[in-house]
Amino acid sequence: MIKKFLPLVALAVSGIATAAMPKAEGVVVHFGDLNLNSEAGVASLYKRIRNAAESVCSPLDYGILGLRGAYGDCVKEATNNGVAAVANPNLSQFHASKGKRVIVASN
Repeated sequence: MIKKFLPLVALAVSGIATAAMPKAEGVVVHFGDLNLNSEAGVASLYKRIRNAAESVCSPLDYGILGLRGAYGDCVKEATNNGVAAVANPNLSQFHASKGKRVIVASN
């Protein structure tokens, strides 16, 4: 069985984030064990991507009011990039609905 993985790279989007964050850092998110035709599998992968994004962006999470926006932007962009890299319509729909319950249809 081929193990699927997703390199997740967070790129800082603001001047503050760029100055505060080291170059791009990557995290590999494995998902070969998940069934992306099931809601549970999609939700699990989304959680893994989100956790990886938070981990990669953690250098920006200082609890300083001025940097909270940079951290949030970084997590959002990294999550968007991770979901896009998987290119799975069920995951994309789940992401677009912000994790709300989605009915997965398959032929």
